[in-house]
Amino acid sequence: MILIGLTGIIGSGKTFALNFYKKKGYSIFSADEEVKKILKTSIVKKKINKSFPEVFDRNKLNKNKLAQIVFSNKNKLKKIENIIHPIVNKKKNLFIKKNRKKIIILEIPIIFEKKSAKNYDYIILMQINKKKQFERVIKRKNMTLKLLNDINLNQISSKQKKYADFIVNNNNSKQETKKKLQSILNEILVKNNFTTGRVK
Repeated sequence: MILIGLTGIIGSGKTFALNFYKKKGYSIFSADEEVKKILKTSIVKKKINKSFPEVFDRNKLNKNKLAQIVFSNKNKLKKIENIIHPIVNKKKNLFIKKNRKKIIILEIPIIFEKKSAKNYDYIILMQINKKKQFERVIKRKNMTLKLLNDINLNQISSKQKKYADFIVNNNNSKQETKKKLQSILNEILVKNNFTTGRVK
């Protein structure tokens, strides 16, 4: 089994890459999607309410308010990570156990930040320049320049390219990015004595 970690800063194209591999028939896991699900569970909301009661409006979690608070304060960010990350890791490990395929691709935004590169056989780093990142991310609902800057300050993936096995420059066309993603996959398949067809 080969575990491929897919990482990169916000707006770098991780979801695009993950969907590309999903359409190819590979087993994929998205930490971002798991976090969205986790934040809807009552047990997690209770824990968040205990530490951050101000992010609830009439018992409804305001995720934007939570993001603004935690990304502007490292101690508070660590506190929310301590609530969410163990659950994400548990779900990731269960996914790997259930999907014992030859290749599994896992989208994990903070591989380098958490010094967990050793857990993957290969790491693909999505990269994007600041201008493109701003153009893409600022369009997201409730995103502000301050929040984007705060998130960037807590993500160091783009500075850790020396630890990545493959780097995808996602500043150009989608077609070029797809070609690069396919080329990377083909190289991994060849290195591991697989044919370049759909190896699942």
